[in-house]
Amino acid sequence: QVAQAIRYEATAALPALPQPLVRSLRRLRVRLCAMAPRSAPRSRAVAPGLLVLAALAASLVYLGSLGPAYSVKGAWQGQPSTLKDTVKGDFGSVMEGLEPKVSFPPIAYHREGVALSVEDGRLNADYTAKLDGDTMLQLRVNDEQEWRASLRGEDASLRVRGQGANLDSLSWEAAQSSSVEDVGDVKVEFNSDKEYNLTVVREMLARIAGAELDAKVRATNAGVTGRLGARRELPGGVEASYSVENPVGVYDLASSTHRGRLSAAVAGGEAVLQVEGDASSQAYEGSYVRDLQGGRAGFQLSHKDGALGYNVSYARDFDGVLEGDAGVHVGIDEDGVYGKVRASREVGQGLGADYEASARFETGEDRRLQLQHALKLSNKLGYAQLAHGSGEAPRLRVGYEFNA
Repeated sequence: QVAQAIRYEATAALPALPQPLVRSLRRLRVRLCAMAPRSAPRSRAVAPGLLVLAALAASLVYLGSLGPAYSVKGAWQGQPSTLKDTVKGDFGSVMEGLEPKVSFPPIAYHREGVALSVEDGRLNADYTAKLDGDTMLQLRVNDEQEWRASLRGEDASLRVRGQGANLDSLSWEAAQSSSVEDVGDVKVEFNSDKEYNLTVVREMLARIAGAELDAKVRATNAGVTGRLGARRELPGGVEASYSVENPVGVYDLASSTHRGRLSAAVAGGEAVLQVEGDASSQAYEGSYVRDLQGGRAGFQLSHKDGALGYNVSYARDFDGVLEGDAGVHVGIDEDGVYGKVRASREVGQGLGADYEASARFETGEDRRLQLQHALKLSNKLGYAQLAHGSGEAPRLRVGYEFNA
């Protein structure tokens, strides 16, 4: 009986199973046929359960051959002194952190527009169909009777959500876009809450005195906002741009935000000057960056809300210069002097080492020095990291992570 059932499952009921799985079920049938004369009545009663287990095991063997399916990880962090308890035989605090945490992947089956999937502990059923040349219908329902449907075309879309047959939970969103000659790109969006957005964009509005003008207007329930921009290339490779934009529903020019930008290539680098603000407050920022001695040097000066800020920095990677991966970043700003060093390399036997140290000396009233550094050893199965910083106790972190 078991053999006949397996033959039926492998040939008639599961036509879409992969051939390796079908062959496994057939081999199992042959073995059960050989065992049949020695089967007792009680064994025949247990046979349906064995059949299910056998089919499940064969499925898992086949799925396991496809590669990594889920991740397993765990970690513990604490002071190194905590490990003294493990010497006394108390592993509680460490093992609680190292208990495995499994992240299961989504599992899905797709065929001819129909799909079944499990994601985040929910069972989903999907249906996709092409209605005409450019319109697609998509429907998804989960095991909590939540559903959503969408119609998407080349220039229009409709999305609907609901809960079972309850029409009170129904909500929808629609959008349509088009390009209108002498007007621009037009897009209208509206929904079941009677909210709407009407947006008109004109990338090239006009060309005046060598400047290219662009415009954007957006109308909503709260009012209208508009943006007018201009950009132009000046002699000497200088690029200039300017824009003005009013807040939604506010039509006072003094409340509009003005943005200006100048950029130019200077001495092998790029200099940028930016201004932004309205009638009540303005912010200014100037910067210059360039390549220097295999690294990147930069200078930034800003003024915002009455405060002056600056930052001078230099960063360089030493890939190809030193064995492994290494880099340094140093600088000075309005708060003090700072620096960061990192290095990593393989130390053999599949073991890698990473080291990172950072420091900052504040030049204000506190005038304090902050130091932090960490060393990490890791391989493909786990890692151990020791970290220490100013004013805090050393911290040890151990963990593991692998795909199964």
